Amino acid sequence: MKKLAAGSLCFGCVFAAASSHAIDLKQSKLTQVVNDVKIISAANQNQKPATVNDVFAMPDILRTGAASRAELMAQDDTLTRVGANTIFSFDPANRTIDLKQGSLLFHAPHGKGGGTIHTGSATASVLGTTLIVTTTENGGFKVIALEGKVEVRFLNGLKQKLDPGQMTFILPGANQLAPVIIFRLDELIENSLLVKGFAQTLQSLPLIENEMNTQLKLIHSGKLSDTGLYAGNSATPNQVEVLDINTISHGQQTVPPPSPVTPPPPLSGLAAAEAADASINQPSLVDASIPTPPNHVILNPSFSLPANSYFGGQVFSGFVARNIFINTLAASPTEHDGDAPFSVDLSPYAGSGNFDLVAVNNFSIAGPVVFDGLSASDDLTLIAGNQFILTPGISISAGVHNFKLSSPATLLFDNVSLFNLTKNITLDSGADISFQNNSLVDAAGSLTLNARNSISVTESQLTSDTALLTALTGFISFDGATLDASSHSIFIAPLAINLNNSTLNSDFVTLSGTASASISINNTVINAPSSIVADTARDLNVTGTTIAAGVRSPKTPETGSALNTDPASGVISLSSVDGSVNVSGTSLTAHYLSLNSGDGILLDAAGHTLYASGPGATAKFSAPNLITVRNADFSSFAVVNMAANTIVLANDTFSTSGIYNFGTHTGTVVFNGQNPGGLAFDDCFLGSAALNSPSQINFSSGPGSAAGIYSYAR
Repeated sequence: MKKLAAGSLCFGCVFAAASSHAIDLKQSKLTQVVNDVKIISAANQNQKPATVNDVFAMPDILRTGAASRAELMAQDDTLTRVGANTIFSFDPANRTIDLKQGSLLFHAPHGKGGGTIHTGSATASVLGTTLIVTTTENGGFKVIALEGKVEVRFLNGLKQKLDPGQMTFILPGANQLAPVIIFRLDELIENSLLVKGFAQTLQSLPLIENEMNTQLKLIHSGKLSDTGLYAGNSATPNQVEVLDINTISHGQQTVPPPSPVTPPPPLSGLAAAEAADASINQPSLVDASIPTPPNHVILNPSFSLPANSYFGGQVFSGFVARNIFINTLAASPTEHDGDAPFSVDLSPYAGSGNFDLVAVNNFSIAGPVVFDGLSASDDLTLIAGNQFILTPGISISAGVHNFKLSSPATLLFDNVSLFNLTKNITLDSGADISFQNNSLVDAAGSLTLNARNSISVTESQLTSDTALLTALTGFISFDGATLDASSHSIFIAPLAINLNNSTLNSDFVTLSGTASASISINNTVINAPSSIVADTARDLNVTGTTIAAGVRSPKTPETGSALNTDPASGVISLSSVDGSVNVSGTSLTAHYLSLNSGDGILLDAAGHTLYASGPGATAKFSAPNLITVRNADFSSFAVVNMAANTIVLANDTFSTSGIYNFGTHTGTVVFNGQNPGGLAFDDCFLGSAALNSPSQINFSSGPGSAAGIYSYAR
């Protein structure tokens, strides 16, 4: 694949903030078969020739021979084209594609293409509109972007984006990035049978050709130049094998092993800057107090940290040193006032778009510091190739569009304050993110926390407009902490989400326990005027907590304004896919109250309120096994729906004006005694002495059938 030289190649390395849309690859229908294509049964290894309209389903294997290919269409309109000498299957357990060898082209509706690709020694998720995946001899694979945005997500949390006309290698182990290569789209379109080797025109071909024309214009203008080299099938984190087509004899049946590309010499001054420490104790980054040479400010061309696997594919522009020390004189009052923030003047770099302060090793801040002078549209990124060392009690401030700290090690904030009063704050860690001992984070815009492992907030406060907390492999824990996010708060963790003695104030709160996570909320206050949604795979336990939705929060000096939300829109939704939902000693206020469980539900409201925030409120409980509700007052709810095998109501109150629908296994009703498979009232208040309106309490049995409508007197 011919390479192009450009003014700057595109490299990317950031944490994933959100999950992609998984596509349904359980089965596809063959729409074209060329030459030798076989479907191999996973059950008995029997082979049969594939024909048009055959259904290829997991976990069977599809194999193509030489000069053969096939086209398949999935249920969600994802098109898969299979090249020659390819062997692959759909993995039913992990919803992945097991690509033994060969090549695949994917085209899908926007946001659905690709999937998780697993080869001999590499696994990565690939999302894009039209792309090609090809295995390499070392067990990895190549990803080739034809049109639309392509994104590669690695198992260790790294993410790499490709534009049309770019490709990269997924190396064995798939835990580090490889160089991004720009190739000629016109040559690929002309010669690839995956693009033009089928009877039906590829639906996205006009889009690919448009990208091709854009690339040709760049070549003709001199912004891209053709190297005449072709990318081979092997790569390292720093270099790619290339072939010179002019040196290959057409009579040869095999290509001799090419020599690897020799890395370019170090950029002028870069190696020296990366090898020297820098102490920033004066405002200017080019002040004489920073030993020179070398010059630590490197703006053009940009630079990378190829020896660092965490930042190996990311490029930087700004200030670089081996170790960076800021405000180290703050501890000496005679030289510098430790109580007053020290200002780093970045005004010479205003309007640059992004300015990076990069420590190849450690980044230390000993006293309070303000990064000043950049514009409100600029981004400022602090990079620690190893770790950040932040002295307890300091503050770190900036006034930029995006203020970011990134490190492969744990980000520890111990009584540290972090401010961006202009816009956003992002924290990326290859390990954990931890706040403790009255730490404070204040962002005028969004707050994004991405941790490879876990996020913990103890006796600290986070303030922002929106908050997104993602623990990629671990848990999220709040203990004695406060989160004030005026708009949205989203927590995502695969192991657990634990809130203890904490406060969450946000218009929308979402707690998403993925994988095998459980959620535990203890002695916590959650004020979510629009909605609080807690959804997890395992048990969801709420104890001694106050959750209020659909209630306007009063104006306070801290928030500055009231959350003006219609009380009739307040939603509390507590759900467990496979576990139980247990709520005890908790006050719930909502217009729509929903408890859903894959096992059973226990609600014990002793000593607490169950209150509808507005007229016409609805409560809905659903579980396959047992629902038990004790000490709950439903008199403010207009409609209450419960469905389970067995429903037990004890010491509960129902008004005469509400409508109550109970669906059980049998539909039978017993007072003062449990009736397995039916409904049991135990010392409940059912309104007046006699329920004379038969429409108030409805009993049904079985799915979709009614056992009758009854009225009872106590």
